[in-house]
Amino acid sequence: MDFTWSDEEKAIIEGFEKLCREKIEPRAYELDKTASLDLIRDNLKILADFGYLGAPLPEKYGGGGMKWTTYFYISEILAKSCASTYLSALAHTLLCANFIAMFGTEEQKKRFLPDLASGKKIGVLCATEPGCGSDLGALKTKAEKSKGKYIISGQKAYATNGPIGDVFVVLARVPTNGTKKHEGITAFILEKGMKGLQVGNPYDKLGVRGSPTSDVFLDSVEVPPENVIGGVEGLGFKQVMKVFDIGRVGMAVFSLGIVSACLEECIRYSRERYAFGKPIAAYEDVNFKIVDMQITVDMGRAIILKAAWMHDIGSEDAGLIASCAKLFVTERATKNASDALQIFGGLGYIKGTKVERLYRDVKLGEIGEGTSEIQRRIIFKRLQKQFGWA
Repeated sequence: MDFTWSDEEKAIIEGFEKLCREKIEPRAYELDKTASLDLIRDNLKILADFGYLGAPLPEKYGGGGMKWTTYFYISEILAKSCASTYLSALAHTLLCANFIAMFGTEEQKKRFLPDLASGKKIGVLCATEPGCGSDLGALKTKAEKSKGKYIISGQKAYATNGPIGDVFVVLARVPTNGTKKHEGITAFILEKGMKGLQVGNPYDKLGVRGSPTSDVFLDSVEVPPENVIGGVEGLGFKQVMKVFDIGRVGMAVFSLGIVSACLEECIRYSRERYAFGKPIAAYEDVNFKIVDMQITVDMGRAIILKAAWMHDIGSEDAGLIASCAKLFVTERATKNASDALQIFGGLGYIKGTKVERLYRDVKLGEIGEGTSEIQRRIIFKRLQKQFGWA
């Protein structure tokens, strides 16, 4: 593995750092406080104009053709600047647009990817339901055939970007005679404005409040057969699992960016804040916590880049390392953010303090794109297969 950046990549990294520093980070507090849909739309437009929203998508369809290593490296910069904006960008690019890029027909790619890559339309993945999250095989949304079309009915939950979405990738079950719980699960492309498609009000969330999340209601939505992703029924479960392999790297980056921000804040504050006649950075109680943050940043970045590189080369173990990256970074990040708030003491407990926001944001990393418990199951199953355990 060689993560030396080319001159072109260095220019992209420097330009993106400047963009996030000047246009995204200064509005992170306001976005968290107001959860303004107009503000998150504007932030996504800024990212789209830079080329970020379409960066890893194929150039043939308006994307940037960027390697996953480069994309996830610059993504850390965005996650550090504003976790809410990063989360919405992740859902748009990795979960919706990338789903179509990976498994869509040629016609579907030509039809939907240019607008998604340019940010003209915002993407949403609708997989989770009120009664099924980790167990997607239990989804109840149905897609029944009638007069040459699919009639989709059901309810989706926790749809990131739902309130601002234009293109919805929806998992629904086409009735079959099979008995396996994953049979019949099919991915469809739905669009804003389709009759029967309604989006609920944004949730009032603990963290990443600026990234709008909602229910999506499907009341007999008529969908033409050409909107079946890949053109074949019953492949939706396998498809979404592959998409989640990429998304899990993205969630590891989400947590890494937050830890990086915590580290920066704690170094600054611990040098300025005095106790008992000297800066608190001089005390092991404080500086050991900062050391742990630095370890997370360095080791987390290494495993994320490895996971990204394995996706670049098409390694069959890319999904396994994605789960390892997500599990390692997100769990450490939650502890690191708690330590950051502890370093700030009472000040960190006050609304408006940056570490207070980071502390609220970070917990999602252990939940989104498969909980920590699910990641351990994935990793253990791989070990069983590798070593022939019972």
